[in-house]
Amino acid sequence: MQFLEQTTFPTALRRSFTLVSFDPRGVGASDPVRCVDAAGIRRLVALDPAPATPSTIAGVARAARAFDAACAAHTPRLLLENVGSAATVEDMDALRAALGEARLDYLGFSYGTYLGELYAERYPTHVRAMVLDGALDPALSSTASDLQQAVGFESDLRDFFSWCATTTTCTRELPAGARTAYGELDAGLRAGRRLDATLKARYGGVQRVTLGVFETAVAGALYSDQTWPVLAQAMQQALAGSGSILAAIAYSYEGLMPNGQFSNQLAANTAVNCLDRPSPTSLSTYERLAAEMARVAPDFGASSAWGSLPCAYWPVPAEGTPAPIHAPGSPPILVIGSTGDPATPYVWAEAVARELDRAVLLTRTGPGHTGYLFSACIQKWTNRYLTTLAMPPPATRCASSS
Repeated sequence: MQFLEQTTFPTALRRSFTLVSFDPRGVGASDPVRCVDAAGIRRLVALDPAPATPSTIAGVARAARAFDAACAAHTPRLLLENVGSAATVEDMDALRAALGEARLDYLGFSYGTYLGELYAERYPTHVRAMVLDGALDPALSSTASDLQQAVGFESDLRDFFSWCATTTTCTRELPAGARTAYGELDAGLRAGRRLDATLKARYGGVQRVTLGVFETAVAGALYSDQTWPVLAQAMQQALAGSGSILAAIAYSYEGLMPNGQFSNQLAANTAVNCLDRPSPTSLSTYERLAAEMARVAPDFGASSAWGSLPCAYWPVPAEGTPAPIHAPGSPPILVIGSTGDPATPYVWAEAVARELDRAVLLTRTGPGHTGYLFSACIQKWTNRYLTTLAMPPPATRCASSS
């Protein structure tokens, strides 16, 4: 548990609340799930994200099994059995009680919204105020969630292409256009081309950038339009034969730390996700899903389907079941969705606002993951609600820059 005094949150809010954060079960310093070392993470990132031949599919399946075996070898089974979100919800209520609070004030981002949803369902009368920014839809199956997220990234990639076409710096770096540059790089890497990357020794030193590294870097850069200029620079460099910036973005996205080690976010995400929702267990099902998703989302569909493969072999069976959250008896909950959010698509926020018995949807227009950090208007309404419980009017929309 941490007591926070971050400039992310305005002084007025910090004067009204003691801000407390915590590592969910299996994350960071909270008895972390451990799987592979830094070299192992880099190998996983380099895997073919969209295998389409028997040999490449077999290779990805071997890697998924090996990763799961490493998790089982380096993490006590008792921990793997108890890192699900339902268990973390009990920890949240224990924290509330330990702080001497009769009711919880909660601001959750991304996965944190799922914890908030489960908490409101389990302890609706223990909630004073709850904000869900970048909401996950708890009613979706793992495959439906993967598909909608792939569509979200696909849409955001198109937004990046359009931005580049109207931005002087980007058109200078990529004179043929970002779409053309992306297509050239993607096609070359799919055909087996590799880019050289030279990083500091503690980050892996000299290495080769594969399609997996490229796609991971692109996805990571799409989380915020503030990183779009870096993505353009990375693509310019890659067209000249160097993948150093792409590798740096990809590894940062996967949790690379200044000391050259990786956080355990990949291990924890896998452990929690595999426990929270059942996933297909047949390799042929993943082949079919990859083909179907690729038709809807050509750039991210197949990789989104294959990305869940470790759950097919996970050593602990899933305990959660997808279901809508209603939270009867809770106070009104503020749900925030961003129209161009690739990771938690806007349709999820709309669905959660409908599912909850009492909720108001606040919309940010524009690209990027979550809304609070990208809009003064979103911050204003969020801070006002947390401090006074006054909700924004229904159908309120905020621009990203206001």
